[in-house]
Amino acid sequence: MSRAQRRRDDRAIEALPDTIELVVLAIRSGLTPATAFEVLADQVPEPLAESFADVTHALHRGRRLADALEVFPQRLGPAAASFSDALSTADRYGLPIEPVLDRLAIDVRAERRRRADRHARTLPVKLSFPLVACTLPSFVLLAIVPAVMGALSTLRGSLP
Repeated sequence: MSRAQRRRDDRAIEALPDTIELVVLAIRSGLTPATAFEVLADQVPEPLAESFADVTHALHRGRRLADALEVFPQRLGPAAASFSDALSTADRYGLPIEPVLDRLAIDVRAERRRRADRHARTLPVKLSFPLVACTLPSFVLLAIVPAVMGALSTLRGSLP
């Protein structure tokens, strides 16, 4: 997988919790899940906009929401699979969607927090090289060199 693809996937995973919350708000305001996707297609962040547009396009062509949501795991990976599965199940069987999406939003937020913690733990390792590369030479120039020069001048002065 290329670096650009990984960055795009990371942005999509980061934007997923906010997008799930937008869908929950739209559904709680009285919209059906299919209408919520149509309304939010222009409002979601860029990494998810293509997937929302594909779902909206499939809905306009007459597909059911459960069938149109197959795009999500294909484009966004396993992070979006639980989101699309929850919506597909609710659409197929007529289950109440709000509790499922609330729990899903909590899980995705927790995953985002774990990813941020993982990233924060790698920061000291990434900063160690610049820290050593910049600090060590300055320490040598400001502390060691004057001490060696002083010692050499003292030795020169005491020799006959």
